[in-house]
Amino acid sequence: MSDTVVVVPVYNGRPTLPRCLGALLRQSQPARAVYVVDNGSTDGTYEWAKGLSEADARVRILREVRRGPGAARNAGVRAALHELRPAFVAFTDADCVAEEDWLERLGQGFAHDRIGAVTGRIRPFAPDSVVGRYLAMSAVDPGTRDRVACSVALDEGIAGGNACVRAQALQEVGLFDESFYVAQDWDLGLRLLRAGWWLRYTTGAVVQHLHQERSVGDLLRLATRYARGRPAILRRHFRGQIFLSALGRRVVRRGPVTASLQLTSPEKVVLALFTAGLRWGWAWLVLPAYVAYLGARIWRAAGRSGGPPPRASEVPLMVALQILESAAFNGQAFVESLRRKVVCL
Repeated sequence: MSDTVVVVPVYNGRPTLPRCLGALLRQSQPARAVYVVDNGSTDGTYEWAKGLSEADARVRILREVRRGPGAARNAGVRAALHELRPAFVAFTDADCVAEEDWLERLGQGFAHDRIGAVTGRIRPFAPDSVVGRYLAMSAVDPGTRDRVACSVALDEGIAGGNACVRAQALQEVGLFDESFYVAQDWDLGLRLLRAGWWLRYTTGAVVQHLHQERSVGDLLRLATRYARGRPAILRRHFRGQIFLSALGRRVVRRGPVTASLQLTSPEKVVLALFTAGLRWGWAWLVLPAYVAYLGARIWRAAGRSGGPPPRASEVPLMVALQILESAAFNGQAFVESLRRKVVCL
């Protein structure tokens, strides 16, 4: 898949961008060009990238005011389509480091003409704090199993940090929606599916995500930022549908409202058991059992992520982080859903 360009949006990414671009320039199947779109950085990112572009013609640097990653990606796509007319446009982020066969593996996913986009694995990496190690185990990884999606569903989409899209499909459905603060990639994937394109998820195309979050505050800010995506997606793509999730299962119903209800999210279960304990003594026995269950789930997640298991002393802290993160995410999603005139809790 030699007829490919890569677009990398960046804002104040000076600590991680050199590793990102170094990996992209060492690909087993190189891109025709790498478009770095600076989104108004103030930490010297633009100046460093400009110097690299003068030394290596494969790197092309654009600069714009800070309007978000969707606008930055679109600026890169428009420049690439105008200058090089590539058949494929790949995307990664400035805090992601691609494995050497990343582009080659993404290209192998376009074996069928109806495949509009391929998205791969994102393996979080932040080993130097408890919060970082928790994120490395709990972050969503879109490509955990190989499969092809052919129909619209709530959990389908592409990952902006690890994806490649057919240029023909982008021109057909349009670029990233810049009105979305987050979840522009989720929205684009759903629009591709609605237009009749297929999405492929692959475990072979891997990038490592260098998480910068180190404190509890960082974690909660990250959760509240991502929480804005689900209400926006519900409003645009799933009006009149109610999603009920409990114990890892989901039921979808038509209804008078648009809603997504996580009935057994950790903070709800803990609150329900605590409240029940004020009246019924047995609930105080169930509460530690549930906390132990959360700890076991974190341990299993560590195994799936491919990283080392957490230290035994860290597991209770990670359980607390999971409860706090879930409460922050669902609380912000509910607030945002009211603005979007849906229900998300």
